[in-house]
Amino acid sequence: MLDHLLPPSGLPPWAGESHAGQLQMAVRSLRHDPCAARTAREFTTRSLRAWALEPLIDDTGVVVSELVTNALRHGTRGVLHPRSFPEVKVILCHTERSVLCAVTDPSDQGPCLREPDYEAENGRGLLMVDGVSETWGWAPLESRGKAVWAAFALPSAGERHLEACH
Repeated sequence: MLDHLLPPSGLPPWAGESHAGQLQMAVRSLRHDPCAARTAREFTTRSLRAWALEPLIDDTGVVVSELVTNALRHGTRGVLHPRSFPEVKVILCHTERSVLCAVTDPSDQGPCLREPDYEAENGRGLLMVDGVSETWGWAPLESRGKAVWAAFALPSAGERHLEACH
């Protein structure tokens, strides 16, 4: 599945290709979910806890929520009938060095980071993703659509131990 989410070269350079064999994944479909952003945050929280990565929960939850909101707002435009509602998925990938959060949608149009209009009620989400994650980007899918992803470096073992004690 990962080869469908990222460029044909495989994992991005920050993930370390030598660690591809140690990849863990969690996938959640959000088709027909009226509370998709909340469901995505809860799924992310459960997955990170299962991987003992509690220090990443807040930042990844915010980013996943934003990416899902963008996928639903912009990536599913033009859907005429609820039965034909396109699938939006959240994919979490955990390597030895990082966590990648990807959200897929059926649109081929990539996201656009723009200067915020400080009087507007929206339009700052990707700036937040850019500020919170180590790096982010997007890649076209082989079949149709795209994956917008954000990466987070793993906390040190000491940070994970301190978080577990609280």
